[in-house]
Amino acid sequence: MFITVGSRALLLGTAVACAFASGAHAAPSGGAGSASDPATQAKIQEMEQEIQDLSAQIQDLKRSSSNQYADVQKSQSSGVKVSIDNGRPTIASADGRFTASIRALGQLDAAYYMQGGGARELPPANGPDLSSGVNFRRVYLGVQGKVFGDWSYNINFDFGGSNGTEQGGRIQSTYVQYDGLAPWAFRVGAYPPPAGLEDSTSAQDTIFLERTAPSDVMRNTAAGDGRDAATILYAGDRIFGAVSYTAGKVGDGAVFDEQSAAVGRLTGLAVSEPDAKLAVSAEGTWVFKAPDATQFNDTARNITLSAPPELTVDSTGTKLVTTGGLNVDNVKERGLEAGGFWQNLFAQAGWFNYQIDQRVAPPALPKPDLSFSGWYAEATWIITGESHGWNQANGAFTAPRPAREFHFDGGGWGAWELAARYSDLDLNDHTGSIGLDPPYGGVRGGEQKIFTAGVNWYPNTVLKFSLDYQHIDIDRLNNVTPFQSVGQTVQAISIRSQISL
Repeated sequence: MFITVGSRALLLGTAVACAFASGAHAAPSGGAGSASDPATQAKIQEMEQEIQDLSAQIQDLKRSSSNQYADVQKSQSSGVKVSIDNGRPTIASADGRFTASIRALGQLDAAYYMQGGGARELPPANGPDLSSGVNFRRVYLGVQGKVFGDWSYNINFDFGGSNGTEQGGRIQSTYVQYDGLAPWAFRVGAYPPPAGLEDSTSAQDTIFLERTAPSDVMRNTAAGDGRDAATILYAGDRIFGAVSYTAGKVGDGAVFDEQSAAVGRLTGLAVSEPDAKLAVSAEGTWVFKAPDATQFNDTARNITLSAPPELTVDSTGTKLVTTGGLNVDNVKERGLEAGGFWQNLFAQAGWFNYQIDQRVAPPALPKPDLSFSGWYAEATWIITGESHGWNQANGAFTAPRPAREFHFDGGGWGAWELAARYSDLDLNDHTGSIGLDPPYGGVRGGEQKIFTAGVNWYPNTVLKFSLDYQHIDIDRLNNVTPFQSVGQTVQAISIRSQISL
């Protein structure tokens, strides 16, 4: 269209020029057909008017085309953007105020337990025959993102099994969070409230198949997956803090009043360099009201401290150390953890204390207060040279990212990591002597010591394969005869295949 209009204008301009030229050569000055001739001047004026009209049309067409181009650009910029980052699909508005990312995590564990011959004589509750086999430890499927820019959300379901067998889908994390006052944030829903350095490490980033038993005891008392909670968070460059009010867990058995607790955590980066970080963390839990078993004022308020042997393939779900149900007035737990990396070396350690004020209904005699403890230490060496990372949003360390992804056709071999850990969980207090009944109010929960050695392979940022060996030593006295000692030694070999999006 622009070419046609422009051509017409050019032709008319040429015609006018020709008219002047022909008039000048064909007639003498002042004669008929000269430029001063009235007929010629009228013709020229007519041509000039047509040229002006065509010029106006051209300008109108240019403005129309410009407006149409702007509309197209605006339409494109306001459209939905779809991307895939490390296999994770994400849908986002052009301005980034609305996003939705599909999240998934699959962990398939296989384990073989090796127990001494004497284990067969133990009572069923003490694990005479732990079940070797295969279990989907976690199968997460969910979506997370932002709405209206200042709000974020997470909806995640777990179809795996934490007791050796898979379960139906249940809420692992569902919350909304206000981020408009960053680095402050406010979260409410059902989710794992931040309870410690090891606790806040994402399930896909744990070095071994399970978190340490001492940190898990604290995690499960008033935090853990699916816990009803409200949290105030601070996630700065070098400081992470969180204070939560927590209640029961989604899927808990019916009670007459849910438990009420406060969970707090403060973590600081003492060293923060590109190739080195050192984090120090203090955490505490206070269960100021345990769940009521009945509607009566003197009802039992039971809480159990227990942990599996840092491996959850056994389909019987046996806890080799456990306090059993304790009627409590309140529970206070505290912990100190520190961890860090320097280039391809990583280390982390923690200490925990669990204090319980026992509750009795009159006229029963008061029971003694109880104190239990646990600690762990772990270290890794990434032989391919990568480093662990730091997640500011969680205040915890992350898995290494392979410098060269695994490929047979000229690629790399991914990242390879050697790891070792030792943990000690002591759930004994006022145990008395072997051969005698335990003292009144005493607990023979047992002491569990575990040495773990492992190899992790990260072919890329989505896949991970782990091979672990565990030596588990259980030292525990029984409450009744004829079994005075119900301890045992267990060895286990386990393998995990993991995919995370």
